Amino acid sequence: MKTKQLTTLFIFLFSAYWLKAEIRLPAIFGDHMVLQQQSDAAIWGDATPSKKVTVITSWDKKSYDAKSDSDGHWRVKLKTPAAGGPFQIIISDGLPINLSDVMIGEVWICSGQSNMQMPMRGYFNQPILGSNETVAQVRNPNIRLFTVERTKSLNFASDFTGDWLECSPENVIDFSAAAYYFGRMINQALDVPIGLICSSWAVPGSSPDQ
Repeated sequence: MKTKQLTTLFIFLFSAYWLKAEIRLPAIFGDHMVLQQQSDAAIWGDATPSKKVTVITSWDKKSYDAKSDSDGHWRVKLKTPAAGGPFQIIISDGLPINLSDVMIGEVWICSGQSNMQMPMRGYFNQPILGSNETVAQVRNPNIRLFTVERTKSLNFASDFTGDWLECSPENVIDFSAAAYYFGRMINQALDVPIGLICSSWAVPGSSPDQ
């Protein structure tokens, strides 16, 4: 084999190895996320099979170790403090990734059908009373939003699509109105960061999105 071909093959194999070695996290773990306060909060993901994974939390500077199994799956539980933030979490199996702007507070899963799915912008001829004024004044760094994108599958899904978003007018406008108003109430009552995870799916024909 020619030298150029050997070099190309080496680069390909080397790149494939390091791509495989990178920590991979489910969508629910990312920048701007909220973890439940004063709990053993689980974090999991994938890495190189049979490799040590280290998780370091900035709120207590503690290090948590796990070993990925033969399929590369790993899981750790983090001791979370009382509500606060923002914090950082570093996860590494040799190539570190950094989760930034992580808050500790109260996390709620908001699930249901059309009443939960209906966004703050409302639907055509189906407005949300007072939503325009609310959205215009909605900026709040202590409320974080995550919408699980709807998809169909006959098989169990280990992950889904979505991102943690900060509470701003451009993000709230398409977020569940019921979930947002609930989260705002809890934030005002407890004065702690709030994480809202909306996973809803309207009955077919019950909303214009169907």
